[in-house]
Amino acid sequence: MAPPVPLASPQAWTHRALLSPGSRRLALAVMAVSFVFPITGLGVDLCPFHRATGLPCPGCGMSRAMAAMSQGDLGAALGLHPFVVFAWPAFLVLALLAVAPSGLTARVERALDRHGESLTRGYRVVFTAFLGFGVLRLLVVLTLQTPFP
Repeated sequence: MAPPVPLASPQAWTHRALLSPGSRRLALAVMAVSFVFPITGLGVDLCPFHRATGLPCPGCGMSRAMAAMSQGDLGAALGLHPFVVFAWPAFLVLALLAVAPSGLTARVERALDRHGESLTRGYRVVFTAFLGFGVLRLLVVLTLQTPFP
C-alpha cells in the first residue's frame, strides 16, 4: 500500500477520513444491507435520539431512505430523507473503492487530494444544509405537535 499523499491544506482532512479503509468497508456493508433492508423499517427504532425523545434527529429516516434508493423507489427515498441524493452516491463510491484494486484507489485519493480545499468547502455546505434540514424538520414537528414516524 502506498504511503498517503500529503494534503494540500490541514483543513482537507475530511475527504481523507471518508476515504479511510474503515470508512470504505463500512460503506460497503451499508450498501449491501440497503438492498435487503425493509423500506418500512425493522419495527425497532434505530435512532437513540428519537427513541428517547420521540423527536427526529437530522438523520432520522436515512436508513430507510438508503434502502428505498437501493431498491429503486426514488419517490419513497426522497420522502423519507431528501439528503439521500447526497448520501447514496457517496456510499456507493466508497463501497466501490472498498473492492477496487489498490492502484485505482490510490489514483482516486491523489486526484481528490489535489482538490482537498474545494471538497472540504463542499462537505461543509452539504453538512450545514443537512443540519439545517434537521432543525427545520424538528421545529415543524414541535410546532404542529405531530408525532414523527
